[in-house]
Parts: sequence; C-alpha cells; structure tokens
Amino acid sequence: MKVYLFNVENGLYAGETFEDAGMLAEEEGMTTIAPPLHDCSQVPVFNRERQQWELISVGIARQLLHLDDGCSAKEKRS
Repeated sequence: MKVYLFNVENGLYAGETFEDAGMLAEEEGMTTIAPPLHDCSQVPVFNRERQQWELISVGIARQLLHLDDGCSAKEKRS
C-alpha cells in the first residue's frame, strides 16, 4: 500500500513509498493520508494529534530544520 512519510520530530513531509499494511502499526512516521496539493512556497507537515496534514511556509520549515539562523544574506557578508 502507498504510504506517506514524515519526520517524527517535526512532522515535515519526507516522501512516499510502498509498505505492507502491518508496517503502519509497527513504524512511526508513516500515514496513508496523502498530503494536500501545495506550491513551492509551502511544505506539508503531518499533525499526528489531528491525523491531518497542514501547510506551512518554506521559511518556517527552514527554521524547523535549523537552516535559517535568523541572519539575512547581507548581514552574513558583513
């Protein structure tokens, strides 16, 4: 069956694959719920409590991944 993967720490979408139905009960970070359609400025995040995907901006996703230290490119060159 097709499953959608997400990071168990922050819910960020991590791709899709095919797994046996029994794996869903054994493994974290998988759901059969497809993420919503989104554009390149959005990232799907799975809310395990609500069992649904939510969309966040790429900027917020970068913060969740610690890719944005809060400095602008101009500040980094100084």
